[in-house]
Amino acid sequence: MKRLIIIGGGNAGTLMANLLAGKLEITVIEPNEYHTYQPGLVDYITGEVDETKIQMPTRSLLKPSVKWVKAKATKIIPENRAVVTEDGKAHEGDYLVIATGGQNKNVYDLKGYHGIDEAKAIRNEVINPKGKNFVIGSLPGIIKCPAAPWELSFLIKRKYPDANVSVIVPAKQPPPLQVPMSNMFNKKANELGIKVYKGFVIQEVNHNEKYVVSTEGEKIAFDHLIIDTPISTSFTELADKSGLIPVDKSTLTYKDGVFVVGDANNTPTPKTGAAAHFQAEVVVNNILAEIEGNRSKESYDGTAMCAVYSGPNEGMLVWLNYEKSKALGPTSIYRYMKKAFTSLYWASLSGGVDFMLKPLVESISKKN
Repeated sequence: MKRLIIIGGGNAGTLMANLLAGKLEITVIEPNEYHTYQPGLVDYITGEVDETKIQMPTRSLLKPSVKWVKAKATKIIPENRAVVTEDGKAHEGDYLVIATGGQNKNVYDLKGYHGIDEAKAIRNEVINPKGKNFVIGSLPGIIKCPAAPWELSFLIKRKYPDANVSVIVPAKQPPPLQVPMSNMFNKKANELGIKVYKGFVIQEVNHNEKYVVSTEGEKIAFDHLIIDTPISTSFTELADKSGLIPVDKSTLTYKDGVFVVGDANNTPTPKTGAAAHFQAEVVVNNILAEIEGNRSKESYDGTAMCAVYSGPNEGMLVWLNYEKSKALGPTSIYRYMKKAFTSLYWASLSGGVDFMLKPLVESISKKN
């Protein structure tokens, strides 16, 4: 039986392991005891759910035949399709998948909010605020989800209508594929009385006196600062200038037999859970095409999607691929979709919701 080594037990890594269980000998290398549903962190930060709703034990999400090595990967040897763990052991396979996610850079003592520890600190501030001035946004570079800062601003403004909520956006103009999303979010921010600073690139953060300064000298005071930082791969020896691992954007191949799925790769698509899911399925299909020879290989077209809260009874939906994008809503349907997936996510890690997910994506892609 062919051997598959998967580095990372997050969204993509867990899905791949479960879809290929019994067809290959699978080892998942993942140091964390618990798996976190990252899109649910906005619910957690704003006090809508507790940790039990967005975390599950790693072992419980993997099929029994999947071997779990609870250790940190410290070195990748692509030519051998091998990885060395912190205990010095080497794990070698016929195929190697890098699904480590992207790690937030620590810049200006800002660490992002996509890990449970960082989110917990921000949650404490949001639930028990000391001051009314919230400044939310991101630093330049590739961030995990361009929609997340907007979503947090909408939720916090709804939670505290009297708060002064500002969103800082590093780009003066969004990339072409993000224009529909940007227009929709700007409109909603204007409706809610949220101030948007476009082209605000942070140059200084004074945590003691509580203000940020842009490269152009603009200064904003804050009581609470929630800034997403760029991501990069921890395996810098494999990275390109983006800080992520270069792949063929259609096959997610780094080298023969070595694939990179999810946030760790340099595909030009937002780093959403849906993108990781669809990438994982393409790689699964193509591995099986090589092993079994009874199916055609597939290409990943850049499909990504995310539902975003925009109010207590409404939500928005962003969909895109490598060629086009669209932003839909706000409607109650998309809020329900976002809320429902907090529970459905766990079933998605075994492919259990694809009978709904694939027709939904196809339907959305055809909407005007």
